Amino acid sequence: MTSILDTFSRRTILTTIASAAASTLLPAVGVAADEITLGLVSPLSEPGDARSGQAIKKTADLWVKIINDAGGIHGRMVKLAVYDDQGKVEVGASAMERAITEAKSSAILGVWSSSVTIAQMEVAKGYNVPLLAFYSWSDEITQKNYPQVFRIGPYNSQIAAQMVPFVKQRGYKKVVVLAEDTAYGLGFAKAFQEAIKALPNVSLDVVQFQAQTQDLTAHMSKVAASKPDAVIVQTVFAATNLSIKQGREVGLKADIVTGWDWPLLPDFWSTVGEAGVGVIYPTFSDPSMSVTATGKTFINAYKAAYGSEPAIFQYYLWDDFNAVKAAIEATGSSEPAKLVEALPNVKFEGTIGPVFFRNEAGTVNFHQWDKFAMFFKRLNKVGDGESQAELLYVVK
Repeated sequence: MTSILDTFSRRTILTTIASAAASTLLPAVGVAADEITLGLVSPLSEPGDARSGQAIKKTADLWVKIINDAGGIHGRMVKLAVYDDQGKVEVGASAMERAITEAKSSAILGVWSSSVTIAQMEVAKGYNVPLLAFYSWSDEITQKNYPQVFRIGPYNSQIAAQMVPFVKQRGYKKVVVLAEDTAYGLGFAKAFQEAIKALPNVSLDVVQFQAQTQDLTAHMSKVAASKPDAVIVQTVFAATNLSIKQGREVGLKADIVTGWDWPLLPDFWSTVGEAGVGVIYPTFSDPSMSVTATGKTFINAYKAAYGSEPAIFQYYLWDDFNAVKAAIEATGSSEPAKLVEALPNVKFEGTIGPVFFRNEAGTVNFHQWDKFAMFFKRLNKVGDGESQAELLYVVK
C-alpha cells in the first residue's frame, strides 16, 4: 500500500526534475540565449594576401553587426571567432582546427587561398563542420564532393572557359599565362590549357613563378622574347603590379590581362605609373549588373561603415554568411552536422540574384553556386578606376 507521504515525495521529485529540465532548455527571463559562433579563417597578415583578408574581415564584422542589431538569428546573437591563416597551408589547417575545437564554431567562412582551403577542407571533413568558400577558385574544392564543403563563387575551369570567347574576339594568336605556383595560379593555367583547345589556331605557353617573388625581371624578359599577343597574369601577391611594371621595362608589347580586379586596388597606380595604361582586367562586376534588395542593403551599409564600395568578392562572402543563416533558420539549430545536412537545399535572395547550390555528384558542380557574368575592361589613362574603365567585352 502506497502512503500519502510516498506519493507526495514522488510528485516533489518529478516536479523538481521537470523544472530542472526546463531550465536547461529555455533561457531564464532577462538572460540571452546561447550565442552562435561562426569561424572566420582568413589571411590577415603577410605573407598571406592581407589586403584581401582585411576586406574579408570588414565584410564579416558588418554582417554580424547587422544581424545582431536586428535581433540575431532566432533570438540568438552571433559572434565571430577570428583566426589568421597567414596564407600558409599548415597555419591555415591549424587555425581551422582551433576554430572548430576551441571556439566551437558552427561553420567556417572567409577562407581564401585555394592551396590553404584544400588543406582546410580535410579538417572540415574530419570534424563534419561546414566550410563555405567564395573566392577560392581551384576546381578541386568542390570536385572532391565533400558533404561539408560549399562554394558561392567562381571556379577555375568555368573562368577559363569564359576567357576563350574573349581571346577569340580580340584576335589573339599567341597567349602566355604567367602563373604563380599555387593551386590558384597553376589551377587556372591547367584549366585554360584545356579550354583554349576550342581555338586550335591559338598557341599557349605557361610561365610559372614562385608566388612570393619580389623580382620578375627574368620571367618577364622570357615572356617578352616570345612576342605574345597577350599575357594573362594569375597571381595575388606582390607579383601583381611587378608583372606589369617590370614587363614594360623589359620591352613587353603585348596586352596584359590581369587576374582579377587588383588594378582597382589603391596601390596600383602609385606602383605601376604609366605602365598601367592599357591594362585589361576581367571582373564579375559592372554597373549594368543587377543587384537585389539584399545587395543594395549590403552596399549601402558597407559604404556607410567604411566609406567605400565593396568589391565583388565581398558580395559572395555576404551570401556565404546568409547561406549559413538560412540553414540555421531552416533547422532551428546551429549544430554543425545539422547545417551540413541543410545547406545543400537552402534557397534565398542573394546580393545579385537567387542563391541555391547545384548538387551534381561526381562533378565540380557539387554544392556549387555559379550564376555570374564576366566583364573585360581596360584602363586607358593613369588614375582610371572602375567608373572610368572602358568595357570591352561581356561573357554571360
